[in-house]
Amino acid sequence: MRVVVIGYGTAGQTAASFAKKFNENAEVIVIERHQYPIYHPCSLPMVLSGKFSLDELYERKPWPGVDVITGAEAKEIDTEKKVVKYEKDGSYDEIDYDSLVLAMGLKPTFPPVKGMDLEGVGTVWDIESVRKLKIGSKVAVVGGSATGIEVAAELSKTGRKVYLFEMMEQLMPGKVDPTISSLVAKKLTEMGVEVRVKSPLREIIGKERVEGVDVGERIDVDSVIVVTGAKPNSDLARRSGIEVGETGGVKVNERMETNISNVFAAGDVAEVRDLVTGLPTTTGLASTALVQGKVAGCNAVGGSEVYKGALSPFIVTLGDYQFGGVGLTSSQAEKLGIKHETMRIVASDLPKYYKERDKLVLWAVLGEDGRLLGAQLFGRREIRGRLMFLTLAIEMGLRAQDIKKIPIPYHPDLCDINDPISMLSDVFSFVHRAICL
Repeated sequence: MRVVVIGYGTAGQTAASFAKKFNENAEVIVIERHQYPIYHPCSLPMVLSGKFSLDELYERKPWPGVDVITGAEAKEIDTEKKVVKYEKDGSYDEIDYDSLVLAMGLKPTFPPVKGMDLEGVGTVWDIESVRKLKIGSKVAVVGGSATGIEVAAELSKTGRKVYLFEMMEQLMPGKVDPTISSLVAKKLTEMGVEVRVKSPLREIIGKERVEGVDVGERIDVDSVIVVTGAKPNSDLARRSGIEVGETGGVKVNERMETNISNVFAAGDVAEVRDLVTGLPTTTGLASTALVQGKVAGCNAVGGSEVYKGALSPFIVTLGDYQFGGVGLTSSQAEKLGIKHETMRIVASDLPKYYKERDKLVLWAVLGEDGRLLGAQLFGRREIRGRLMFLTLAIEMGLRAQDIKKIPIPYHPDLCDINDPISMLSDVFSFVHRAICL
């Protein structure tokens, strides 16, 4: 059988490799628009500080047994004839399939403002866009997303004057609650970034090259990096009669299969079920794309794997600090009318006799019965490991009371004996007068 995958990002790579792993006799062919088969977009902000070069971020060898057609763009899908038509080097060709996996990812969105075409305006999206950047000494980063925050933080290491503008009332709106967002803004300020919230971009000022930005007032800068958002790259699917959901993503079932038999979608382009709310969502995260790609790839060659839903755990680096979250935020719960309570735990990340100890903040969103619905963390150490634990706790439907009974590994070089996660259950028990559970 022949499996065709459109797109070779995280979801496409994983789908292609797992299709080959589970059916070594399958012919797996990928159509990828970039000239190189594999690159690592999450590391692009680090290129700006010189931590990596662009050449270090892409690879030339795809998974063994997978044929990748690079520099090719899929233009049309005929789901009745099971054919994909694509363009490469100005010529058109087509390829038939038995199963098809859509993994086209996201495409960037930009504000409709004057000056976007000026010299000195760019974005951080892929290797090509970063290669084109012309960054001066005064930089405006537009968009307080995870990418915007990391871009601003990395540029601050280079000695440039950096502004970060976000149109909403906080950084990472919809992703973290104000408790964590305020800590992120404070840390960015300590790093030398001037953070401005409630500052939508109205215009990029200049004649031929950037001279400033209008964000309610004029700020003089000589370059602008716009990272204001993205949406599922689902136009090809829509044109081909493949159902697109209310979020703009390709609608799939728990097998990652679309409304068309033997056509699957995975990663950022797919609309899946939120595991906490049950509502349709898109994730935009490599971690979820990896899991979805495994399910789609296996099922494309006859498997019966199931994707239960998205929790969307994420982590962002901020100099020596990190922050991240998983599941539902308090602001989302309020918007959806979900009854909940929040708990804020501030603890030392190392025993008190360690001079290098620092504060770790855990913000938890709990249901009325104590079930963990979401969590966010900010600190210097072990953010990722704790997020992994909390992600699993939410997926398993654990309550704060249940967490109390789980022993957590301890070593003084790594954490205090009473971990912040353990404290969460203690605080919940005290508040609800349920000391013995």
